[in-house]
Amino acid sequence: MKALRLAWLGIRSDDYDATVGLFRDVLGLDVVFEEERTIELELPAGERVQVFAPGHAYHDRFSGNPLVPLVEVDDLPAAEARVREAGAEIVRRGSDSAWEWLELRAGDGHLYSVGARRG
Repeated sequence: MKALRLAWLGIRSDDYDATVGLFRDVLGLDVVFEEERTIELELPAGERVQVFAPGHAYHDRFSGNPLVPLVEVDDLPAAEARVREAGAEIVRRGSDSAWEWLELRAGDGHLYSVGARRG
């Protein structure tokens, strides 16, 4: 298993408008999609930043973790084996049309994600 890049950063923000303004208006990231209480923005190399407002399911899920990074890996089952071997807790498995990922709680008590692109 090889870590490829930091692909995504989830941000739990209690001041959604200010956080979105920083990334969109000040730093100039492009909006990829926007839904009620969340927006995902993209950097030029394809990394994404997603901001979650109060009331969004991930805002609640990331309680105590204002930043949740996702590291892209080339082999998710191998990554899962290493995570288990290291004693980290797998909190949740997730997927969408483009990605499969694991949310894990490391020894420091924080949430992290590792994921692989589908296909």
